[in-house]
Amino acid sequence: MAAPHRVPRVAVVGPLAGPRAAWGRLLTDALARLRHAPVRWSLFDDHGTVDRAVACAHEVVADGGFAAVVGHFNSRGARAVLPTYRAAGLPVVLPLATAAGLLDQPGGTVLRLCPDDDAQAVALARACTDAGLHRIAVVTDGSAYGTDLAHRIRAVAADGSTVEVHDSTVPDRPDTALVVCGVHHRAAELIRQAAPRSAPLVLASDDCDVPEFTELLGGAAAGVRVARMTGGPAARVAAAVTALANALGKYPEQRGAPLVEIVRGEVAFGLTPDGDLDPAAPGAAWEVVDVPSPTGPAATGDRPAVTVVGGGLVGAGTAAELARAGCRVTVWDDPDGDSASVVSGGLVRAFELDERARELATESFRTLWGRPETAAGHGFHRTGALVLLPAGQVGPARHAVTALVRAGVDAELLEPDTLARRWPMLGLDGVAAAVWEPAAGYVTAPVALAARLDEAGRAGADLVPARYAVGDDTPDVLVVAAGCGSPELLADRWPAAHPARTKRIRYGLFRYGGHRLPTIVDETSGLWARPDGADDLLVGVPVDVWDVPPASGWTLASGEVELIRRGAAERLPFLAESRFLLGRFGTDLFVPDAPLVVPLDTPAPGP
Repeated sequence: MAAPHRVPRVAVVGPLAGPRAAWGRLLTDALARLRHAPVRWSLFDDHGTVDRAVACAHEVVADGGFAAVVGHFNSRGARAVLPTYRAAGLPVVLPLATAAGLLDQPGGTVLRLCPDDDAQAVALARACTDAGLHRIAVVTDGSAYGTDLAHRIRAVAADGSTVEVHDSTVPDRPDTALVVCGVHHRAAELIRQAAPRSAPLVLASDDCDVPEFTELLGGAAAGVRVARMTGGPAARVAAAVTALANALGKYPEQRGAPLVEIVRGEVAFGLTPDGDLDPAAPGAAWEVVDVPSPTGPAATGDRPAVTVVGGGLVGAGTAAELARAGCRVTVWDDPDGDSASVVSGGLVRAFELDERARELATESFRTLWGRPETAAGHGFHRTGALVLLPAGQVGPARHAVTALVRAGVDAELLEPDTLARRWPMLGLDGVAAAVWEPAAGYVTAPVALAARLDEAGRAGADLVPARYAVGDDTPDVLVVAAGCGSPELLADRWPAAHPARTKRIRYGLFRYGGHRLPTIVDETSGLWARPDGADDLLVGVPVDVWDVPPASGWTLASGEVELIRRGAAERLPFLAESRFLLGRFGTDLFVPDAPLVVPLDTPAPGP
């Protein structure tokens, strides 16, 4: 029997301290959510400088034991160190290094998940002309990054526009758009200098897309806009570390170019053969948006106060929508808790038999997953989705499909012979029909979670990394989205009419290099499956393990793997011969026949 592989090690390089630490926190936050992944992360602080980047790269390569690298964020540092990593055959995933032409150097072991500065320059110049301003003053902070971007803006500005580049000096021209290019703390100083003047539009480059920038601006933040990659930088970092965690969790022995190809299949972005983000693919665009809203006492006023307990996908999404609607939102999330969101299969579709559930799913699909650019930024993989139906559900499903089509969602009801022709590897005993949604699929849950938390924070929600506790101020509204922890939190306030139980969920990842399958939900057996990466399949079957403590992880016992194989045998007969790669488990809260939202008649308790 072959010896088990050691846990793969990944070097994570970024600015963890100093003035650039606001960006480094994106790395540590992403790693915290993947703390149970079968990967050992090693942090290196490059301070966001070229000299430190080079020193870190030499240290990583000299170690000889790393499977891959995440980082660097600083583009000049990345450009300086990529030859070192390429020479060592070490794969690198760049989540936020935006310099144009960064991957022009030879060697195919680098993947970049962010759009570049050429596209950012176009977005900033267009924002000025869209506002009717054809005189543009571009001010740099003197950094190489700021200066390079400023000259790119001048090069791509529309015909008829006048662009002047100024080094660290803000001109006083009330008819001129002001674009500040540079690192966030220096850009904030320049904009504060410009605050008494009357520029009709003030824009900042992407390095300013962090909450700290708003704090540094203080009273000068009103009306300032910032360049932002679709989905936000936190989601790009989450995509990088999650892709490596998944790839190395399934294939811990892989290294070099083969590992790069596996990682490529894990990300939702379209990548060129050279490993760069395809500029024509969804998720490759820049947008220009308002700077993040301030949080805390300065943002209070007379708006309703809402506390959201739980920072999973439901809590984060709720907080983002409430904050955008004008509420004062505080999100309490236990950093030591095991969120089911992180190990979720993330199936996304609009079809539901229940009318109210279908309406909500359809609205969500149209506003998020149905928009290719936004969906890609949230880690969405468009694979199509099949829901397999028993005979008793065909009539209601036909009505539901009609409703979906009327709502603008592409869906159709397929007969068994059509299913057999399209997906001959499926076993179809007991299947009377299936609903097919070609635009549905699945989402990489940690990426979607990072994006939603980022949206909540940008809208002004205050994110508190602690267990919920009631202070002196009671919120106007308390939203409990704590998943399996909700009954314990609410104690005797939990509605007796809706008894809740926890249940263990288990699923396995299997190697399947055959015909590509869509996302599958089998209403006849409870099985579900979806693609995972380029050639693998994630499979879950119902298990009767109830009343368990909340927990999640990336392991399964051999007996549990065989239960999945046997439970899936009727629908996925090929699974009997497929190689098992990796297991996951989590905990769900089941409330039979309960509405989606349950109001409480009495105040919620304290801790």
